[in-house]
Amino acid sequence: MEEISIKELISIAKQIHTSGKRWHFHMLTPDCMYNKNKDKQAFILENEIDDEVFVVYSDKRYMKEGKELVQLLHGDKIVEEKELEITDKNIKIILEKAKSFNKQNIHWHHHMLFPDCIFNKNKGKWTIVFEDTEENKIIESVTNDEPTDNLRAIEVLYYKQKK
Repeated sequence: MEEISIKELISIAKQIHTSGKRWHFHMLTPDCMYNKNKDKQAFILENEIDDEVFVVYSDKRYMKEGKELVQLLHGDKIVEEKELEITDKNIKIILEKAKSFNKQNIHWHHHMLFPDCIFNKNKGKWTIVFEDTEENKIIESVTNDEPTDNLRAIEVLYYKQKK
């Protein structure tokens, strides 16, 4: 994992995207189970094709940059509110928790683990992970196909959080 600046990370993500390579990113809080640096936020970029991983450690939570990259990765509509029919039981639980945390101004986070993600223990599958700090448990949804609507419902709530 190569440590770089946020400007470099955004630039590299755009280059990878333009080249058509598979990539994704993570925003890890200090208390996140995947964050090895428990004193800092970690913003991680994975270039899946070239097996490269970049990280930015900071005291800042890069919400603006995260929103920019999530829209680059999944399209602008990923953060637009839309009435969606969510059938996955665990996603419904995640959405209720996220709404509750937003009302209480409690910061929360989730992960969209791509099939080849370094953190995904369900290799070959799409995994959405929610770290429930209130009940100290993990809620997961694992699917064979990309769970676009489930992710969209979560992302809309994620970017509504107070900075």
